[in-house]
Amino acid sequence: MKMVLAQYTIRSKQEYIFRTNRMVEIAGASENISQSWNILFTQADKMGKKLRRVSKNIPFCMEEVKRLFDERKLNGIELFCGGGNDTVLYDSIETYLEVNKAFSRFLLENYPGMIPMAVACEYSGDYDKDYANLMKQSDIEKNKMISGQSDFILPFSMMDRTTFQPYSDIISIAESSVRVTDEAKAKRKAGLKIREQDETVKLLDDLITKKGEESLLAVVHADGNNMGSKISEMLTDKKDYDSCVNIMREFTADTAKAFGKSGLDAMQKCQQQLKEDYKDKYDEKAFFFRKIIADGDDMTFVCNARFVMDYVGAYLEAVQNYNNKGEKEWRYSSCAGICIFHSHYPFARAYSLAEQACESAKKNVHGECIKEESWVDFHYIHNGVGGDLDQIREHQGVSGCMARPWRIGTKANTDRKDYSTLQILADIMKENGVSRSDIKTIGSELEDSYSYGKFELNRVYGHHRNLQNEIKEKLKIDKEEDLLPIIYDLSEVYDLWFVRK
Repeated sequence: MKMVLAQYTIRSKQEYIFRTNRMVEIAGASENISQSWNILFTQADKMGKKLRRVSKNIPFCMEEVKRLFDERKLNGIELFCGGGNDTVLYDSIETYLEVNKAFSRFLLENYPGMIPMAVACEYSGDYDKDYANLMKQSDIEKNKMISGQSDFILPFSMMDRTTFQPYSDIISIAESSVRVTDEAKAKRKAGLKIREQDETVKLLDDLITKKGEESLLAVVHADGNNMGSKISEMLTDKKDYDSCVNIMREFTADTAKAFGKSGLDAMQKCQQQLKEDYKDKYDEKAFFFRKIIADGDDMTFVCNARFVMDYVGAYLEAVQNYNNKGEKEWRYSSCAGICIFHSHYPFARAYSLAEQACESAKKNVHGECIKEESWVDFHYIHNGVGGDLDQIREHQGVSGCMARPWRIGTKANTDRKDYSTLQILADIMKENGVSRSDIKTIGSELEDSYSYGKFELNRVYGHHRNLQNEIKEKLKIDKEEDLLPIIYDLSEVYDLWFVRK
């Protein structure tokens, strides 16, 4: 029997998670995906197939694995798991197909809407060659698969107009009868268990679903920088499975610590600090945040828009500071995209814009020279203009008005691309008595034309004698064309991030 190298993933994860605006279902969908690989190995075990998970205490040894395969004591071994993928080595193609059949059927019956994908290639002994072949098979399979979820609906079926899936039941939610699909029921079942342990899920659900609530939320998508380059560098000149698998196991475990545990711990500390700083000034709901995805170097969370930059700053700095512990030779950094939206706005749409804002922020770390810097871009949804992020900004005429993205976590304030520049400018405006109305007016006039924005800025200078000199002295900015984009970014989020009770 010939061994096969296999890789599993869940397709369209974000689409599956954000196909609803009910937070309890979003949390449930995220939990369902996080359990995918546990389900894979549980179903294999029920079939009598012996698969071994990654263990810290057992380093990978190909010679030992081959012996266990030959003696029929093992049918498969997990090589490493991270970044939304699980990579497994099977003793034969037959075992791979049998496990896939059981895994796929279980998901189909119990987690409708979740789309698993598996690819495999024959083992050759050359890890570099095998993994390249596996990635090629993965690309082919992705191109063959239909994106999203296909459901067959009879002409007389009632259909959910958001997911295009047939309704299958009527349940009671907040004393109202609501039609739900099989997918929504599965998500809700998992989400209700989480809600019993995490009150932020119910709090968020109330904000999003109850009428009369007026609240701004923010969804954040963060993604690690240069991760592929790090892996390529680590595996340079290495082709044997023992070296490559053990390096990948160490790297995926360390990535989970840096981006997951370290980042979330920093956000928890930030939350406690915010509660202390603004005790009795804001309702408890102002300080919540809810993790949606934390997988490898990916992080997605939802929070109140007022404190989103505090959480983003804490997360990005924690990822970068993880390098300073001297535990590993590689360094980490991440970029983030923020979408600010009203609580009743479709979550899927807001997430898509946050993801695109993250890609915009990443443009500053891509290129010939690898940079380990953290950048953030944000988008504030003011209306229902459709299209992607660049199209929206172009349509609204603001693409040339902005200074973003902003760099996070640098110590010096000498570079005007540091987010601290916005904070310093806000303080200067307050100290000189510049009203929020004046700041907002400069931003709105700049949308019409540069000359209008410049005229309004000079009008404000005329009412505040020391303002211009103080900006030049503290920010080292002399030209209006350099200052106006910064004021524009400030004007968009001034009330949310810089004016606090």
